[in-house]
Amino acid sequence: MPSLANLDDLRSVLGRLNAERPAVQRAELGRTLYEVRGDDFLKRLDLDLRTRQGKARVLVTGQIGVGKSSELGHCFSIGKTNRTIGFPVYCDLEKQESPERCNATGVLLTMLRDCWAALDFNLRDPDHPANRGLVPELISIRDEILSRLIDHFSGRKTPHGDEVVFRFGGMDFVVSLLEHRKSAALALILGKASQHEAVSEPAERFGVAPDTLVILLNQMLRWMRKRFGYRPPTLLVDHVDKIRDSSAAEDVLVRAFTHWERIEASIVMTAPYEFTLGELRNSVESRWGPSRILYPLDIPESDRGAVLPIFKNIAKSAGLGNLVPIDSLRLTAHYSGGILRPYVQLLIESAKEAHFLGHDVIEPTDALSAIHALERAYQDYSMADFSLLEEVTSSGTGLRSAVTLLRSPIGLIVRQGHDGEQQLEVHPLARRALERYQRKAGAVA
Repeated sequence: MPSLANLDDLRSVLGRLNAERPAVQRAELGRTLYEVRGDDFLKRLDLDLRTRQGKARVLVTGQIGVGKSSELGHCFSIGKTNRTIGFPVYCDLEKQESPERCNATGVLLTMLRDCWAALDFNLRDPDHPANRGLVPELISIRDEILSRLIDHFSGRKTPHGDEVVFRFGGMDFVVSLLEHRKSAALALILGKASQHEAVSEPAERFGVAPDTLVILLNQMLRWMRKRFGYRPPTLLVDHVDKIRDSSAAEDVLVRAFTHWERIEASIVMTAPYEFTLGELRNSVESRWGPSRILYPLDIPESDRGAVLPIFKNIAKSAGLGNLVPIDSLRLTAHYSGGILRPYVQLLIESAKEAHFLGHDVIEPTDALSAIHALERAYQDYSMADFSLLEEVTSSGTGLRSAVTLLRSPIGLIVRQGHDGEQQLEVHPLARRALERYQRKAGAVA
């Protein structure tokens, strides 16, 4: 029987768990396996896409680590199989760039990059029945985009004209324009340009006119529509929610919306929770409509109550089915606050603690050690933070002022109540720290 005291068994478990990357549909080393949540989030998103094919504009938001990327990944997987939402393209803002300050141009370049990556395989299989008569058009689209990007990014052709030199991020990149290398050249240019536009200082960015990028993108999208059943494609734009610069967020969510409207595909885009609230809320909702919010899962009490199947299944798929007794599983589920990223983190650290102490399984004491380690993060909270946390949770409102408490470490969780109203609660990991603050504040008073 497997034992966490055995290093090889521990390695096997840890090799299947990753708290920092989205869950995947098939078992893959170093990735957590996706498990169905059991709520109606995906069903509602699917309805949005199927009823407004090619016209849907949907923002998906929710707290950090709640599982937005995993749900978009599952939507993408389903779309590839049944094509009810047209040809789906997964656009990953975090693939090559750091999204914290990424503006609308960076997002558009990411769409172009990942749409081209989704089409490139057709040029390698021109004899496929579905490609007949369409490949010359795709080659023409590729060549026009290359030509336009060379002009926009100030590419310098070499004397023989078969190479172009681009300067991205302070470095020169040489790109071959030989016919058999053009597809790879376009992929390289788009990748480096999207990275440059996202991470460079504003003064160093190219400032490519988004209108031009929309025209180029629509050429690809029209070809997709012909190639894949004459249904408009769907762009799933992930990790936009990691934009932290308020000006960049407003640029993407508000100012660039006229460009998003002109794109000939449905768009599902993750959005920073804090920028769908407060001052930007009316501006965002007037363009996108109400956001689709992914809420934390229901959690059991720490010492009793049923545990949702998803918590059990994630542990089981990692090889912990017989290695985490229900009392330990309940503790990790409870202190995750129903947010899957800290839940996976707790499983990882609990398994390590069990191994360190020579335990075959995750004992409740191992889980508690991992929980206490995460609770230490709240020592960095200021008195003002705790005062705000107490005020918001006691009054049930004030979320606009408390957006910093929605980030990691998570001090506040926003739950969907049974009556449909949002409920504000203290995250279980923050409760002890808040209680200490309250005792000290009471003693001073």
